[in-house]
Amino acid sequence: MNQVVDEELLKRFAEGDANAFKLLYSRHKGGLYRYFLRQLHDQQLAEDLFQDTWGKVIANADSFEPNAKFSTWLYKMARNRIIDQVRHLQVVSNVISDAEHDSDFENTPNQGLQNTPENLLQTEKQKMLLKECMQSLPVKLLEAFLLKEESTMSVKQIAEVIDLSYEATKSRLRYSYAHLKTCLTKKMPDWAISGANNG
Repeated sequence: MNQVVDEELLKRFAEGDANAFKLLYSRHKGGLYRYFLRQLHDQQLAEDLFQDTWGKVIANADSFEPNAKFSTWLYKMARNRIIDQVRHLQVVSNVISDAEHDSDFENTPNQGLQNTPENLLQTEKQKMLLKECMQSLPVKLLEAFLLKEESTMSVKQIAEVIDLSYEATKSRLRYSYAHLKTCLTKKMPDWAISGANNG
């Protein structure tokens, strides 16, 4: 049996099917919570905004545009909650959460990046270096990177969330991965040599 798409589940929920919401929630809760946690580095605030966003999903389910993508709609609401909550704070150094939730960097949009950082997640030291490199990303690049890593959204959908053109979004993603590659190569020269030999 084919899996029911998110948009159909939201429609069913708006019509009174509580189980449809449970399935939607189970599909997206992990990525959405990590998105908040990595952006805010504050577990309580992340949990509050996470719950608030799902509350908005419930409240606005019947006004969802049928031609929109649920994940785009969801993460746009999440992003707006972050902006509303922390626009007066400097969050540059507080955007990365617990190292236990390191991204796997799979399916990156940068096809030229052969040495994917997932190969570095073998030791605690390597995880620490990856975390440091992620912390050094400019906020706008980090935001695009996290949306790519913590959701199932395409580049086009991410562009809609952050209100940029497709090409500008693709450029941010490309720069974010290039920045990580450069940072990791400086911190671990052997990684670059190994990656070149395996390429």
